Amino acid sequence: QVAGFNLGVLMRALVGCGTPRERAEAARNVFLFVIRTDSATGIVIIVDIGSAPAMLAVIAAPELD
Repeated sequence: QVAGFNLGVLMRALVGCGTPRERAEAARNVFLFVIRTDSATGIVIIVDIGSAPAMLAVIAAPELD
C-alpha cells in the first residue's frame, strides 16, 4: 500500500494526475493528424489535458538510394 501511495504521489508530481483514471478524465480533446507527401509521412498527436496541451510528432522519411 505504501508503494502504491508513493507511486500516486510521484505521478501527481510528474503528470498532474495520481491515477490512470484521473489521467483519462483529464484528457479533454485529442487530435490526430496524418500528413503524407511524396518524400515523407508525418503523424502528429495533440492532447489537451486541461493545464497545458501536449504534442507528439513523428516523421518518417524513406531512405533515398
